[in-house]
Amino acid sequence: MTLALAVVFTGYVVVILGLAWVTRTHRGPTVLDDDDALPTMAVVVAARDEERTIGRCLEALLAQDVPADKLTVVVADDHSTDGTAEAVRPFLGREGGPEVRYLRVPDPTGPLHGKPLALHTGIEAVDADVILVTDADCAPVPTWARTLASMLTEDGVGVACGMSRVEPRPGRLFDRVQGADWELILASIIAGTTLGVPSTGVGNCQSFLREAYDAVGGYPALPFSVTEDYVLVHAIVQAGWTIRYPLDRRSLVWSLPAETVAHAFSQRRRWTRGGMTADPTGLFPLFVVLLVVHALPLVGLVVAPGAALGALAAKTVADGVYLREIYRRAGGRLRLSTLLGTVAWVTAYMASMPVALALRPRIGWKGRVH
Repeated sequence: MTLALAVVFTGYVVVILGLAWVTRTHRGPTVLDDDDALPTMAVVVAARDEERTIGRCLEALLAQDVPADKLTVVVADDHSTDGTAEAVRPFLGREGGPEVRYLRVPDPTGPLHGKPLALHTGIEAVDADVILVTDADCAPVPTWARTLASMLTEDGVGVACGMSRVEPRPGRLFDRVQGADWELILASIIAGTTLGVPSTGVGNCQSFLREAYDAVGGYPALPFSVTEDYVLVHAIVQAGWTIRYPLDRRSLVWSLPAETVAHAFSQRRRWTRGGMTADPTGLFPLFVVLLVVHALPLVGLVVAPGAALGALAAKTVADGVYLREIYRRAGGRLRLSTLLGTVAWVTAYMASMPVALALRPRIGWKGRVH
């Protein structure tokens, strides 16, 4: 057991420090200053029962630093049962900013359903060169649309993604832990893309050429997945376009944290199940590796506690170095309590994920089961 822990965690530390170096050194995007050079843009927000959050999102979208005639905002209301429509109404027809449109998503008539249907409904309703996607619980910074659209003017680029961070509430340690966990995941995806191994794009901070979307047939031509962003990015990249995915705070959206530990765990179960379903040959081996990394020390605490504690200490230090680099690029300060809480949280949910997926393989989301 001691040898196994030494081998596994030496490899883990080497990989994590390598990712930290890639994060520190990769280049940011060139953002267009010339308004005339910007393509036309449409932001599509799929909303289902979002009356509490949609106003915050729309205020942020109307504050984008792009000409109003270059940007359209579409809210695709996916059969909401609350006051989402009423929350959107004050933004319709507002003068002095981008046009906001409200659409009701039709009932599904074929295999296309859920969020992919909502997104496709919004995309089909606009005529823009670039489609941007965010979620109703997100608030993009004012430079978000310009930054993503600028990357899509580069030759051959079909997908551009930005940063997504959790906005912690004051005094909430678990909010900060969720944020650090998400930043580790996101930065690793970005580092992989930088190294020429793109894995996915994050659906709450994503953009793509309308030409690329149409070329792959859009969501109607793609297999259904609860991680629809993953499926679309893979289709566009496989069709020959490249993806730009920098760690740059000008492309940032602030996402609201999960309210409870159970909700946060459910999110990660959905992401894991959706990713492995969409790409079982690529992500299943990665999941096994991560499971070993996080479960092995727990077993080691029983049979070789000294070696297990040493492995956990090495992991904590490596994760701390990586997070410091991420925060240096993204902004913010890493607290020791956040780091320790993140290591404990990630270890707990990764080690228990196989049991959770085995006992509850189907995913419930927004009142639907997939």
